[in-house]
Amino acid sequence: MTSRPDAIAQPADPDGRRAPLGRLLRPDSVAVVGASDTSTLAQTVASIFERDIEAFVVNPKYETVFGQRTYPSLTAIGHPVDAVFSLLSAAGTVALADEVADTGSGGLVTVASGFAEVGGEGAELQRRLEAAARRGNYPVVGPNGVGYLDIHRGHELTFLPRFERRAGGVSIVAHSGALLEAVAASAHRVGGVGFNLMIAAGNEAVTDMADYLEYLVEDEATRIIALALEKIRRPDAFFSAAARALQAGKPIIALKLGRSARGRVMTQSHTGTVIGDAWVYDVAFRQARIDTALEVDELVDRVQFLEQLPSSKWTELRGLGVLTGTGGFATMTADIAEEESIDVPEIPALTEWVQGLIPSLRCSNPLDATGVILSNLDIWDQIVTTYAGRPELDAVIFLSQFAPWDTRNRRFSDRLAAVSATSDKPFLLSPLAGQAGEWMEEYRSDFGIAIGNGLRGTLRGLQSMSRFMRARPDAAVRAASTAASVARPCSPTIESNGEAMLSFADSMALLAAAGVPVAPYELVAPEDPAPTTAFDGPLVVKLGDLAHRTEHGAVLLGVDASGLPSAVEHLRGIAASASLPATVVVQPQLAGHHEVFVGVTGASELGPVVAFGLGGIFIEVLGRVSGRIAPFSATDAAEMIAEFDDLGVADGHRGSPPWDRDELAGILVRAGDLAAGGRDWLRSMDVNPLIQTDTGFVAVDCVCFIEPESGEVGDGPIRK
Repeated sequence: MTSRPDAIAQPADPDGRRAPLGRLLRPDSVAVVGASDTSTLAQTVASIFERDIEAFVVNPKYETVFGQRTYPSLTAIGHPVDAVFSLLSAAGTVALADEVADTGSGGLVTVASGFAEVGGEGAELQRRLEAAARRGNYPVVGPNGVGYLDIHRGHELTFLPRFERRAGGVSIVAHSGALLEAVAASAHRVGGVGFNLMIAAGNEAVTDMADYLEYLVEDEATRIIALALEKIRRPDAFFSAAARALQAGKPIIALKLGRSARGRVMTQSHTGTVIGDAWVYDVAFRQARIDTALEVDELVDRVQFLEQLPSSKWTELRGLGVLTGTGGFATMTADIAEEESIDVPEIPALTEWVQGLIPSLRCSNPLDATGVILSNLDIWDQIVTTYAGRPELDAVIFLSQFAPWDTRNRRFSDRLAAVSATSDKPFLLSPLAGQAGEWMEEYRSDFGIAIGNGLRGTLRGLQSMSRFMRARPDAAVRAASTAASVARPCSPTIESNGEAMLSFADSMALLAAAGVPVAPYELVAPEDPAPTTAFDGPLVVKLGDLAHRTEHGAVLLGVDASGLPSAVEHLRGIAASASLPATVVVQPQLAGHHEVFVGVTGASELGPVVAFGLGGIFIEVLGRVSGRIAPFSATDAAEMIAEFDDLGVADGHRGSPPWDRDELAGILVRAGDLAAGGRDWLRSMDVNPLIQTDTGFVAVDCVCFIEPESGEVGDGPIRK
């Protein structure tokens, strides 16, 4: 099942406080409503009565169910219960929801579909469900989900079939209930991942991702949080909880559903062409230090070592020591480690030492121990002990076949396990491909050695651990409301394809007021018969009040002062033929060293955003931008800039000076403050290009769209 409604989850009471989840997710008493012995759900639901918990069956049609006495109603139980598990239809669940409120029960789990995801009557049923929950101040898991599982306690308030799993430290919340079973299937292998809570959020009629995340941050049994989500309905609350998770030492790994090319066109601007929903989520997760996966197996791979290893052995992984038994394994590991940004350093002193043991070797990391170790375990002992002791290596992994039939390698893994017991570094074992043999499980359970799952999956698990341990503890997505409000411009706007656009002069004034340096300019009004300029040539002469000047040929470069009148006349002709605003902008043609782009949008699914990339035509040609949810810090801005370091342009090329990173970061921060402060009216702004001159960065051009006031957008120029 998967949720599709656009309804926003509502607070559980009129004051905006959220209903507490503790009683519902850690119940001491449960009432199952609507179960019968002949139900296809009988096997799973009946297991509730095998646990150490007070359990009741509510079903007026039968005297007993599962060998248990039944009650005609929830009220007939005679006292509140912590969790009410409804197997009723949508309409029946809504009636039950009022009874949950009347009895003071702790919360409701419903698996019924037929709510907001189907619209119409279903949406009305969901509104009634929300109203009952608000009245009773209780949480609701679902509807249109599969319930939840508490793996440690063995409580299964779900209709999922029984499946194999290991209890552990990962709690997962998914909008799609079927994903819980898929994740469990992927995780149930040698080493694998152990789970604490598995929750299907469904439609989030009352309780949403932010609520679950806040709960899991405080839950002592949760060490790692995994999410499979379609959207975040309350971004401020969600990212506030994510910041607390980071501070509490709890990694979050997210699988974002719905990543296809459905990017929202926010405006006619460049920003609208490069910013889509999936990109905004990537930006926000990177900013909040939430690691991401693209599919279920990768999600499991990325949490595997965080779950298998105690947090005391999590490492920044500045260097990984890799031991293999063949040259092919060593070469493959080096290739994929580079792709996955895992540092496998070649240490000259270690290479010299290894060559003293095995003269034929040329490389010490990854190490191909070849056939020498097959006949001399003492050499293998020396290798493992030496690698474990190197300060440049934060972890040691031994990669081999490790298939079910490959028990001959056990003698090497046994020796490695003995060394691991004397080291505070993480040790890992992994097959290069396929599933590890069951005989390897004892290394995890008895020695605390992490067991990987194929080469790339193993390296991605290490990558996620490294990213979390290197994360800034203050990394966060801040609420837009923390920025000072910026007043909506009161100047007349111009219609541009049905959107309200500020004039060039008003756009530049808005930038300047935000603290962004702007290039000098002069305006030539449509009625001016004899345009002149105080600027020395060469000049840039362009139509000012339109979004895409180059498409109309409305930008003239290298104009001298004497040619200004003819240039203006030419541009007025273009404006007249295309029914465009005829105001002309005159600027000195600046000599700059670098051009960059800054894009702003006041409203994305997760809040205001600033995008940054190379300027001019490169923003569209490369389609590559970095970004942050606004507002953000100077450190965040510096990280945005650093995302282009691989191109080599930031540090200067062909004799040009490097970017002034500090000045550029300051401009990005101020753009973020503008985006957040103007979030109620600012649709998008393109600053393209922002040129670095000998005296600093200046904005040469700016296109800005704002939300129209009621009745503002019509035919022709807009006037308030």
